[in-house]
Amino acid sequence: MAETAEVGGKEWYFYSKRDRKYATGLRTNRATCSGYWKATGKDRAIHSKGMVVGMRKTLVFYNGRAPKGTKSDWVMHEFRLDGPLSPPNPSTLK
Repeated sequence: MAETAEVGGKEWYFYSKRDRKYATGLRTNRATCSGYWKATGKDRAIHSKGMVVGMRKTLVFYNGRAPKGTKSDWVMHEFRLDGPLSPPNPSTLK
């Protein structure tokens, strides 16, 4: 799958549905079999025509389990829709 997601150089693009750490919570699950993705810095707004259309979060991969994981050189940017373009929150749907 990585071969088809590669867009030149060392960058790959994937789309995935967010997994929740807890069924009733808002916290996102970013754990893997060999480590976890840790958010760094703050969310950055993505603008189009003067309007915020999404947000970008920078994540760094740590090998092992939190909080004793070791930082790797893998970086990922997580993009999500925000504002009028964002999908409805499943908890508010009836």
